Amino acid sequence: RSFNTRATMHRLRKAALHAHRVAAAGRARCMAAGYTTDQVKLMRERTSAPMKECVKALKATSGDLDEAIAWLRKAGVASAHKKADRQASDGAVVLAADAAGVACVEVNTETDFVARNTVFQDLAAAVARSCLAMPASSAGAGAGACDVDVAQLGAAPLASGEENAPAVADALALAMTQLGENIVVRRACVLPAPEEGVVASYVHNAYSAGVGRTAAAVSLVSAAADRDALRSLGEQLAMHIVASPPLAVSRDEVPAERIAREREILLAQAEESGKPADVVEKMVEGRLNKYFKEVALLEQAFVVDEKGAPVKKALEAAGKRLGAPVECTGFVRFAVGEGA
Repeated sequence: RSFNTRATMHRLRKAALHAHRVAAAGRARCMAAGYTTDQVKLMRERTSAPMKECVKALKATSGDLDEAIAWLRKAGVASAHKKADRQASDGAVVLAADAAGVACVEVNTETDFVARNTVFQDLAAAVARSCLAMPASSAGAGAGACDVDVAQLGAAPLASGEENAPAVADALALAMTQLGENIVVRRACVLPAPEEGVVASYVHNAYSAGVGRTAAAVSLVSAAADRDALRSLGEQLAMHIVASPPLAVSRDEVPAERIAREREILLAQAEESGKPADVVEKMVEGRLNKYFKEVALLEQAFVVDEKGAPVKKALEAAGKRLGAPVECTGFVRFAVGEGA
């Protein structure tokens, strides 16, 4: 078998020359429009926006990179308004932690396809970090957890680690342009770290570190020296809270309206038995105690305990093992789309 090596080399050189001319022409067009290909590349790296949108922004700002990014954000806001009326009921729950505590934020998208995108996950993680720096209200999102105003969070700088970071709302608007879906922060809260103890967390069905479908965090107060063991116990409790959602830490903290409604239902059921009033009352109290074992964290059967001992017993055993009492003072649990 033979072939014409000289002809093959000629075709390769001709193709390379054509590619060089095309690239040079592209660079010339960029220069004529007031920007360079390096600027397009840098803008893509900094914003993750489509190349076409980067070129538009650079053309509109005569190649000023910072102005082009600002232009793109403004265009993103305009585009976001068109998407804002579309329902966003998917997304992710994301956690961020530091010495002050744990922030828990639900960021919604229209589909789980976008929720699985790393651009979205990185953005959601940055929003959660921003949440940690926000002032919290006294209203609890869960026992011991404090709500963070979503509108104020939107106005806060995005904790992206970049200089001149945009506001959270502007970053969300830009992400809508990039990803093509409505993206909203639905709710946010912070579980403060105790003065003496730990906060621990768990993420279920995680997309990436700290980002998933359901998440919980728990606060444990203890003077125990073994912080690693205490944190491990906290992680197990957070896992339990994901699996068996409680309403409150103890029965005393269950909202009065929930107890009243449950008592009303149980009373109606017991009265159907036709038994005397005193017997009916005992039936109601017995069933109400069973209700508390379902909704009060300390009375729930601990999911990691083989014998099904209540969480309260697990904390007592941990206190003896660690040499200091262990008390659960608060928790938070978010699941995507919960209560929507």
